Amino acid sequence: MKHLIWIGISIPVGFVAYLYSLKKIKYLATIFYAIGLALLIIVLFLPHSRGRWIQFGGFQFQPSELMKVFYIVLMARIFTGLDRKNVYLPELLIPILITAVPAFLIFFEPDIGTSAIFFLVFLGMMGTLDIPFLRYFLYISPVLSLLCGFNLISWIIFMLVLIGALLFSNMKFREGMLLSLLNIMLGALAPTLSNLLKPYQKVRLMSFLNPSWDSTGAGWHILQSKISIGSGGLFGKGYLNGIIKNLGFLPQTRTDFIFAVLGEEFGFLGTFLLLLLFTFFLWRVLCLTRIRGEPFKKYLAYGIFFCFLSEITVNIAMTIGLLPVVGLPLPFLSYGGTSMLTSTIFIGFLLAIGKRSYA
Repeated sequence: MKHLIWIGISIPVGFVAYLYSLKKIKYLATIFYAIGLALLIIVLFLPHSRGRWIQFGGFQFQPSELMKVFYIVLMARIFTGLDRKNVYLPELLIPILITAVPAFLIFFEPDIGTSAIFFLVFLGMMGTLDIPFLRYFLYISPVLSLLCGFNLISWIIFMLVLIGALLFSNMKFREGMLLSLLNIMLGALAPTLSNLLKPYQKVRLMSFLNPSWDSTGAGWHILQSKISIGSGGLFGKGYLNGIIKNLGFLPQTRTDFIFAVLGEEFGFLGTFLLLLLFTFFLWRVLCLTRIRGEPFKKYLAYGIFFCFLSEITVNIAMTIGLLPVVGLPLPFLSYGGTSMLTSTIFIGFLLAIGKRSYA
């Protein structure tokens, strides 16, 4: 019933997003972003927020979900100014900062999955700019340095490769020094972030590398999810007939692991059809980025595309054991009111982008 109420709220809000002027939304982007940051800060200090949610009445509101909307709108506005330009690293420092601030606030909630979405959206949108491939690789190297920084040997090897790439790229000295500094800073930050992880998050990472390491504890989610999907066979066991779900072996069946439930109840054909629908949906969103003469619309569509693509990919990869369990909903399917609200707002924007007039 709560989810139905959220859907009832989401649809009118989606219509408002569709009818409201995108031009006005563009100019209000900074204000929206500031409101989103304020909500993320508030949720860290409220004693009844449960880390990620703000409770009001019998409902829970997740500010990090709504922050995706505010962030993408602001990034679309900033990238509009970079459209059709030769973009260099100094021009990307402000977008990097705008990405890092909400991502780290959400990381401390703690919510690693949603935090990672912000970086994935930024990397995707940055790839749409006029940046040569080698320079793009160098620009995303700080993220790779952060990942490699959890192991000293891998980080040293990565830095040696980076130095070679910098010498080969003929990059300006100042830009190369700035890039090297960012790599060193993020590489040095990795051990600190590792210490900030909650014990259960560290155990999840260990269970991802080897689910059988703690098959009755942290590895239980991944193992039961794989069993659930595999037991569905070709046609599945039928709607509401999933044994793994009904017996309670698979946790979070309405949210994080709903894809595993679909796999058990509708089988390979059902999940394949779902993937086809998601692919068609993403393709239609990508078609909207071909709009000429209206870069804000184009980058707004790109941001929404990479947001949906990241969430769908991470959630499904998580349920089949290709990524660690990070707690991320599957768009339009997982139970979650704020997630449904955010997705519906994005749909309203996409419908507005599809209109001919830019009013």
